[in-house]
Amino acid sequence: MTRKEKIVPSHKDLGGIFDGFEGYRKVERPALDRVLQSGIIALDTNLLLDLYRYSKSAREQVFTALEAVPAALFMPAQVQKEFWRNRDQVIREVLVTNSVSGIREARKKASSELASWGTRTMSESDAKELQDLLESTFKQVIGRVEQGGSGLKLQAALRDVKDDPVLGRLAALFAGRVGRPFTSERLTELVAAGRQRYARKVPPGYMDADKPGQQEEGTGDYLVWEQLIQRASAEGKDLLFVTRDRKEDWWRLDAAREPIGPRVELINEMADRAGVGFYMTVPEDFLEAASEAFQVEVSESTLDTTERLAEEPEPEGPLPWSRELFDTLLARLEESGYPLRAKVMREAALDPKGFVPRERVYELGEYSEGRLLVGFTRPVIGAMRDLVTTGSLPEGLEPALRAHYLRPGKAEGFVVPRSVVESMGRER
Repeated sequence: MTRKEKIVPSHKDLGGIFDGFEGYRKVERPALDRVLQSGIIALDTNLLLDLYRYSKSAREQVFTALEAVPAALFMPAQVQKEFWRNRDQVIREVLVTNSVSGIREARKKASSELASWGTRTMSESDAKELQDLLESTFKQVIGRVEQGGSGLKLQAALRDVKDDPVLGRLAALFAGRVGRPFTSERLTELVAAGRQRYARKVPPGYMDADKPGQQEEGTGDYLVWEQLIQRASAEGKDLLFVTRDRKEDWWRLDAAREPIGPRVELINEMADRAGVGFYMTVPEDFLEAASEAFQVEVSESTLDTTERLAEEPEPEGPLPWSRELFDTLLARLEESGYPLRAKVMREAALDPKGFVPRERVYELGEYSEGRLLVGFTRPVIGAMRDLVTTGSLPEGLEPALRAHYLRPGKAEGFVVPRSVVESMGRER
């Protein structure tokens, strides 16, 4: 080649800054709607098990949304296995949670104390009037608690699967739509491959790999992933995975540990191996999108329920908030790009009841009338989880912001814990 000769690059050799990194683009609603209408929708085990935890009305709305897209549903064999592995324990936990035995015991004790006190201080008619009032109040409370429970006869469901209406509807939804399990030889190969991926922090699933009590050597998420790729490749359709798992081995997270989108590695692997697009969403966002796409009713209270189930359980009851801990959380929210949440929480903390009405949130956020407030508390949950991980907050604190409902439907507003209000009052 002489000095005068030049190598002129072909335009075919050039690309754009997003080539190979398309996963960093924000997924817009039209793309999600296309997957809902014509793609594959796979549900993680946690969403299926949560059907036992929902109230009767919330569960009915979730099933209505799922039944609107039956042709698209797919259950990986690993999800099926984990569902049956955990079903009985989840039902037993719900039975304990929904029990009103403690309230009934409190009624007996209160009635006994009142009877003892009444005989010493008032007439028989006045004492009876108070006893009737006490009995009526407890009856209303117990009725409301039972009405707000799961609405399932779970003892019967444990004894015989034929008496489990959740199973009946799931069986209808997933008839002919459950993947076949891997052969024992293939499973052995994949478990070994999963452990190798986890050693290199290749998603998904490495966050849970070494937790105690894991089955399949902790590779359950990876096995789900392999089955999703297998199904998407066979169908040649984009795939949407719905999970309330919010860990970094599935998601790209923002500074408040709030999911932005699937890990780019997962999007690229699905594209390379199956030739299709990969999407992810948390349950409340899936239900909101499905309600709009298929014109089914899913109330804001149901969406809030799915969001709250993602919170970490408090091991020994909630710890009280101090002013210092509360300020730490507010600072993180502001740093992470969620100043509106911090404003709402500050205002609620100064209210004697710890409450900010819905209309005030609209004013502070300059929201348009009629806008839903679905997911409003989610960044607070994520920020708390991140601060606990770094040691800036202790484990077991009561959720710092909760939606407040008087009835199913839209939230009346938002509340902060009583300990937050008290800590602010001590400062004034």
